[in-house]
Amino acid sequence: MNEVTYPVRIFFSKLGRAKYISALDLINCIQRALRRTDLPVWHTQGFNPHTYVNINLPLALGTEGLCESMDIKLCEKVEHAQVVEKLNAVLPRDIRAVRAAEPIKKHTEIEKSVYRIAVDCDIDKLFDFFASDSIPAEKKTKKGVTELDLKPYIQADKPRDGEFYLTLPSGCDFTVNPSLVFDTYERITGDKIDMLSITRVRILCKDGKDFE
Repeated sequence: MNEVTYPVRIFFSKLGRAKYISALDLINCIQRALRRTDLPVWHTQGFNPHTYVNINLPLALGTEGLCESMDIKLCEKVEHAQVVEKLNAVLPRDIRAVRAAEPIKKHTEIEKSVYRIAVDCDIDKLFDFFASDSIPAEKKTKKGVTELDLKPYIQADKPRDGEFYLTLPSGCDFTVNPSLVFDTYERITGDKIDMLSITRVRILCKDGKDFE
C-alpha cells in the first residue's frame, strides 16, 4: 500500500553568518529544526530512515540568498502559513522561512541565477573586463579542471552606487558561480577586489520565469 504524502516547498533566506554554512550542514540544520517542531514530517524508508529534506539549488559557500528553497514531505495536510511559523520558531536567526507552497516546477527546470553584487574596485575596469572578446577561465569539477570561456555566460546590468546584478547559468547540468568570475578577473587583470558581497535574489527556469 502506497503511503500518502503532501509535498511542501519552503522558500527561505540565508543571510549573515549562515552564508558560511555548507549545503550538507544546512540540510542537517533543517532536519534538526524540523524534529523540534510538531509538524508531521515524512521520513525516508529503509535501513537508515531520516527526515526528508531536499535543497533545490545549494548556494556556494560565502553567498547569501533571498530566494532559496527546500522540499519536504508531510504525512498530513498542514496550512502553509503554519509550516512557516513553526519553522521560524526553531531556526537560527540568519535562516528564515519566508513562505511555503505546493511545488510547481521541478528543480531540473532551473537554468539561471540572478545575483546582487556589491564591490569595492574600479567598476569601469570590471565592466570593460565583462565586455572582453573572451574571458578564459579554469573551472574545477569532480573530473578535474575544465577550461572554458566565461564571456557567453555573463549578463551584467549597469552598476548603480557600487552595486549591479549579475545573471549566470545555474542548474543540474552546468553552473557558473560568481566567485569564478571574480577570481578570473583578479587573475587576468592583477587587480584585487577589496570588498565583495554576493546575494542571490532570483532563480530562473528555462521558460524565463521564477522557480516556484
